[in-house]
Amino acid sequence: MTPAKKPQRVLFVDDEASVREGLDRMIFAMAPDWEAGFASGGEQALEMLRQEPYDVVVTDMRMPGMDGAALLSAVQESYPDVVRIVLSGHSDRDMVLKTVRPAHQFLSKPCTPQQLREVVDSALGLRAIQMDGRVRKVISRIESLPSLPDVYMDINDELAQDDPSLQYIGELISRDMGMSASILKVVNSAFFGFQRRITSPKQAVNLLGVDTIKGLILSAHIFTLLDFQGFRNFSIAKLWEHCMVTARMAKAIAEVQGLSLKEQDECFVAGLLHDVGKLVLAYYFPKAYRRVLEAVQAKNRTIWEVEHEVMPATHAEIGAFMMGLWGLPLHVVSAIAFHHEPSRISPSGFSPLLAVHAANAFEHETFVTGPNMAKHPLDDKCLERAGLADRIETWRDLCGALTREVKR
Repeated sequence: MTPAKKPQRVLFVDDEASVREGLDRMIFAMAPDWEAGFASGGEQALEMLRQEPYDVVVTDMRMPGMDGAALLSAVQESYPDVVRIVLSGHSDRDMVLKTVRPAHQFLSKPCTPQQLREVVDSALGLRAIQMDGRVRKVISRIESLPSLPDVYMDINDELAQDDPSLQYIGELISRDMGMSASILKVVNSAFFGFQRRITSPKQAVNLLGVDTIKGLILSAHIFTLLDFQGFRNFSIAKLWEHCMVTARMAKAIAEVQGLSLKEQDECFVAGLLHDVGKLVLAYYFPKAYRRVLEAVQAKNRTIWEVEHEVMPATHAEIGAFMMGLWGLPLHVVSAIAFHHEPSRISPSGFSPLLAVHAANAFEHETFVTGPNMAKHPLDDKCLERAGLADRIETWRDLCGALTREVKR
């Protein structure tokens, strides 16, 4: 007999009774598989967490007594496994972004049932890809993960409108001069191969699509936010180039497999972000990660293999966990989590996971050379079980042609 599926337990915190009643009605109609709790303030929420476990806390910000910021800080300290989401008035967002480092995601009131469902399900999807306790142990030791950039959240707000404007999205990016410069630099590089120079974020959005632009914003934000000046063994430039090439390869593989433009964009974003966990590990655990890199160079092994032995979690697990908390699609999160070991979830047919797995292997075949540098072999058996073994050489030739366009 198949065991009953465990309900997802979500605790909502708001001092207004009408809001709690509205959420109760929304959940009854929309999410019967959720087990919801309701608290009128921070103190009551903490008491409920002491009495029984919850998977997610969704809280308002402005409350008498303990406000949302204080509540989330206490939850982060005592219950690091719990996903922490702010649901507050749009006018509060600037204050939230400045003061609530413990929050994983932010939702503006009024929030549609579908928006709430997608955000919570995405966060809870981390459990579906079998993240174990080692990853949460690492996360709990990190004082604060990088926060989502403002421009990314502004774009998400615009996309939530009934008729989102690409022109306005371009204007939003233009308001952040550093982000605009980063995106235009990447778009005009050999990685994309446009014949004419792109001079504005609006042009970039029209040519690349919103999902790809959002992926570029996230990666540019993460790669520039953390300071690695004291870590000589770690090259941000090389890692960025590897991720960019892998992303283009993954998208090209998806295109030749006949995937939709949206699915191609998911493959690109997954490739772009597949190694962000390396940044987190190198930044927050520099001594241990130096040992990883030294062992890799001395013993001709892959970083991922040595991480399994030296670190409490691998870069793939950490990167997937962070991107899942940030609300990226589960297909993207799974691709990041298992890009070294797709057999762990035995994919049937083509998927972003297999696109990134293959692209990562082909990138290493082409660019990772030298007596002390290990290759990342394809999981041929996994591709065979997925019915894709006869596509490998086509993908390899395609990616080889792409790399000849990119000058290292």
